[in-house]
Amino acid sequence: MFKKKDKKDQAQSYEISPEHILEVRNLNVRISVDDYLLHAVRGVNFSLKKGETLGLVGESGCGKSVTSKEILGINPDNCKSEGQILYRTKSGKVLNLLELEHDGATYRAIRGSEISMIFQEPMTAFSPLYTIGNQLSEIILLHDKNATKASARERVLEMLRKVGIANPEKRIDQYPHEFSGGMLQRALIAMMLCCDPDLLIADEPTTALDVTIQAQILELMRSLQKEFGMSILFITHDLGIVANMCDNVAVMYLGEIVEFGSVRQIFHNPCHPYTKGLLRSLPRMDQNRDERLYIIDGVVPLPVDMHPCCGFHDRCGECLVGICDTQQIPEYEAEPGHMVRCKLMEQGVKHHG
Repeated sequence: MFKKKDKKDQAQSYEISPEHILEVRNLNVRISVDDYLLHAVRGVNFSLKKGETLGLVGESGCGKSVTSKEILGINPDNCKSEGQILYRTKSGKVLNLLELEHDGATYRAIRGSEISMIFQEPMTAFSPLYTIGNQLSEIILLHDKNATKASARERVLEMLRKVGIANPEKRIDQYPHEFSGGMLQRALIAMMLCCDPDLLIADEPTTALDVTIQAQILELMRSLQKEFGMSILFITHDLGIVANMCDNVAVMYLGEIVEFGSVRQIFHNPCHPYTKGLLRSLPRMDQNRDERLYIIDGVVPLPVDMHPCCGFHDRCGECLVGICDTQQIPEYEAEPGHMVRCKLMEQGVKHHG
């Protein structure tokens, strides 16, 4: 039976690769729901370098948001985790975040000041009872003990200018309902960057925006990343955004990373049938108007009573019956830095797009 670990506010120090700011090792997250135990994240491994953008891609229900929230320690109490999430703090110490108390002083000091998160829906990220300036200033005053209300206000004005909000001297004293959706998303980005974080987690940050505003927000994030040198974990189901934003891509399905590689490797040499299906689902400029978009058959199943197998086997047209549906699938290296969790790599079967 899976048991919750006893966590301490002070964790021991670990070692990770010098160029990495984050290493996730064999992360498992199980969620208790009524009489069921959902294995939402299964043995996830990935790393993130300083200044790098990693795209975490997959359909809804694949475990992307659960993974990201576990990094911040904000999953609900019915989520139990094991493994390691190793993070290099600004002081240079490497901590396993899973060993920290979610409400402890160490984790509270890291959230917001070192690791920030942009959530999917900016309309619900702000309290309607306080002004935008008040809510952004609160973050600065909470994490910077030397800050005053006056200095925090100046910092907020500076960040509002950086994210392209016109007339920030007026906007800082307005309430969230007086902002458009695009402006709220900019204000949310400003809030997340007020304390100069080293790691920014962006969970579907442009889902609720139209394509014009979406392009502006993505360009804003790229420019701010270059200015602040932060790393970004970009969670999305939109491969078009991944192509423009990310350095590396981790394709996630049913709680597992089934393929990992650079943007070039994933887009030009996809190896896992699921990755190939996602890419085939993208609309193309040369596509016949009468041609229907490709759809991957079936839906992501609930991760209940999981047995050793490829999670994608029941939706895969290339499933090796008796192997894919009965065995735990290891990772194979398609090329240096390009990892694929698919038995077809061993069998030498060519994938057909």
